[in-house]
Amino acid sequence: MDYKKVFDTMVSQTAKYLTDSHLKTMVLGFSGGLDSTVTAAICQEVVKQYPQQEFKFIGVSLPCSSNTAEENDSASLAMRAFCTEYWTENLQAQYLLVKATCEQRLPSTLISQGNIKARLRMIYLYNIASVTGGLVMDTDNLTEHNLGFWTIHGDVADYNPIGGLWKHEVYELCKYLFTERFTDSNDLRHQALQIAYGITPTDGNGVAAGGDMAQIAPGHTYEEVDDILNTYLQQGNDEQQMKRLLDAYGAETVERVLTRHRNSAFKRKRMPLVIERALYD
Repeated sequence: MDYKKVFDTMVSQTAKYLTDSHLKTMVLGFSGGLDSTVTAAICQEVVKQYPQQEFKFIGVSLPCSSNTAEENDSASLAMRAFCTEYWTENLQAQYLLVKATCEQRLPSTLISQGNIKARLRMIYLYNIASVTGGLVMDTDNLTEHNLGFWTIHGDVADYNPIGGLWKHEVYELCKYLFTERFTDSNDLRHQALQIAYGITPTDGNGVAAGGDMAQIAPGHTYEEVDDILNTYLQQGNDEQQMKRLLDAYGAETVERVLTRHRNSAFKRKRMPLVIERALYD
């Protein structure tokens, strides 16, 4: 894949959507991870390449106690590197209040607690977008979409530049950016992208220890998970292709990934706007 073309397309299409929709501000919640940092690079480039539009890029880090120091430091660096305006707002107190209110009637679970955190962040981000005439940027990728690895009315937002990329392709785009686009090691953009590239992906909500892959397919990589998903989406239950997957990754892993995909089908009926792969593939 030509990642220069991918990045340039994401920038131009994002600018076009903002212009056509008469919007001025992009609002992004920074987790410190790969997806939000790559999305931030796109947003900054929109601001730089279209100065006549006077676009603004606002970044906010909204941690709770389940976010690691590594994630928080990475988010802080990425905001400094890419944003027009940025700040950090800790939502732990608000989370505990809402959690306690909910638990007056029903007990909570780790997943429901994670959903509260994601939805609190979205309330905060949409308030910024409302008062600044903007939209909230979505940072989920094609792998997460197909695994249901996101929260309805939580980390799903308005416009999703990277939504047409599989997770392993987001890694490749990030690598392109810090090795070929922002190559100066003293450039904060280079540093932020390189650090985000190396951070273990987590949901930031404390749902499970060990990062995302510990939940999805322990012992495997995103490239392998993407192969399972993409093969299934393209070939269905084709006997030869399923045998290849089973031989390569084992029946337990293949079934684990595909079960997640099937069980999350209801979530994909309402998706944010995504830049289609056909524009750069």
